[in-house]
Amino acid sequence: MEFRQLEAFVATAELKSFSQAAKYLYLSQSTVSSHIQNLEDDLGKKLLLRTTKSITLTPEGETFLAYARKIVATKDQAILSLQQTTKKLIHIGASSIPSTYILPQIISDFRQKHPEVHFSIWQGGSDEIAELLLNGTMDIAFTGKDISSPLCESIKVCSDHLMLVTPATDEYKQLKADNTKISDILKYPMILRANGSGTQFIANKLLESLGISKTELNIVVQTNDLEAIKRMIVGGVGISICSRFSMKNLSSGDQIITYPLESARKRYFSLHYMNSKKIVPEIKLLIDYIRELVCDENFENIF
Repeated sequence: MEFRQLEAFVATAELKSFSQAAKYLYLSQSTVSSHIQNLEDDLGKKLLLRTTKSITLTPEGETFLAYARKIVATKDQAILSLQQTTKKLIHIGASSIPSTYILPQIISDFRQKHPEVHFSIWQGGSDEIAELLLNGTMDIAFTGKDISSPLCESIKVCSDHLMLVTPATDEYKQLKADNTKISDILKYPMILRANGSGTQFIANKLLESLGISKTELNIVVQTNDLEAIKRMIVGGVGISICSRFSMKNLSSGDQIITYPLESARKRYFSLHYMNSKKIVPEIKLLIDYIRELVCDENFENIF
């Protein structure tokens, strides 16, 4: 098993295309295909199912992808650390919502005051990010799910609430006009986040509180790709339970219909760091900066 094989597998699985993976890795398509074939031969397992129109992961591929991502990320971070020896570098792991909608603004403002600090950011599911923090791969984690460890300190950064989101087609507009119960709307085709997502963890708790089993849902798609979920909702594929952050840019138009979920447990996106190791100055700078931001009553209004 070689790094280039893992890189080819991760890129192809993420991009769902041999040609796109080849462009991303600056390799030929045949080379990417060969790397993955050799990896499958080494493992004795089929990782990808290939058709003329699509690429999907086998169950073994899903399992192996999580490990392959970590190996590739660790290698990339090791190289970056060597390249950045004269710079102060912070490794941050973040789940999808903080990585996309919260961290960019925080880092932009922070670097105006501390331009000498650089960042390496890895996005993944909340469970994956927690593991990367606890095993020392990341300096800081930013997730919407608590990390249960006596070695971990957390700072609540901003609150979030979930909403039921449907397409704005005539069918769903009629449901809204008829004041259809949420429990009945949840019977429609459903798009779910992948397991390991903090949003899906809270959504599962919500469904339990409503007395709805996951087996009762009409799940048509499950994915870890948040942008894909948004596009599929707009495209009429189905409904989903989403964070308010992810729907903000769609709520003002006539592309989606949203329902507040009053019974949903309020959650927080939190910054996590290990208290069991010495905190280097640049990490302390960031932690102290975020503590100050959180104390500002207008802080959440910037998102």
